[in-house]
Amino acid sequence: MLLVDTIRTALGDMIEQSHPGHRLPSEDALARMLGVSRPTIRSALIALEQEGLVSRRHGRGTFVCATRPKLRASLQELCSVADIVEQNGYRAEVRNVEKTELMLPGFVTEALKLEEGTAGYQVIRTVYADGEPAVYLVDYLPQAISGIKVNLDLFSDRMIVALRRIGVDIAYAVTQLTLSRASDMAADALNIRPGDAILLLTQVAHTAFNEPVIYSLGYHREGYVSYSVMRNVAPSRNHD
Repeated sequence: MLLVDTIRTALGDMIEQSHPGHRLPSEDALARMLGVSRPTIRSALIALEQEGLVSRRHGRGTFVCATRPKLRASLQELCSVADIVEQNGYRAEVRNVEKTELMLPGFVTEALKLEEGTAGYQVIRTVYADGEPAVYLVDYLPQAISGIKVNLDLFSDRMIVALRRIGVDIAYAVTQLTLSRASDMAADALNIRPGDAILLLTQVAHTAFNEPVIYSLGYHREGYVSYSVMRNVAPSRNHD
């Protein structure tokens, strides 16, 4: 085991015996206590911060975070974030739902292959897991899909279900994952600081007729949701 991993384990034991909000000793003090260099301590603390166990605040120190839900999901299955929360055994809540009529932005019309100036909706909400904000979602979609008028009056939490009610079935989605930084709006919704690390899922959902209909941005609070994907070995190629 690498030294950093050993120190990370030791610090993890220390954290388990502490309460949320407790400030850990300084990096210098921890280095003396554990008999290692300050850079080793710093590397271990960075790893713990990425796991969501501590919060490092410049000029103030390192603090123990509250226990948070751990959500696991597969990218091979398309479902709502609220479903993912419930599948992991936590209580799902969707709060602060905002539905706005607008002209869809250019990056949305381009992704959905629509004409510029197409009328649509922006739907914003935050998904909570056991009372903790986990994912901030922003969806864009046109006001009509395949000739069907989109009515979001009854929308409350799950977009796929809401569209199915009016006869629009989502079949699949193309998703991109990137590490990003929280914007002011995402930070406010997720109770984190602007610029904190987040996992950003940019997704375009399609109908069975390959029609792109929803452009989604999912800002996942770091340390809450982890995604996996099964990868098969490519068949060997003979170059005879």
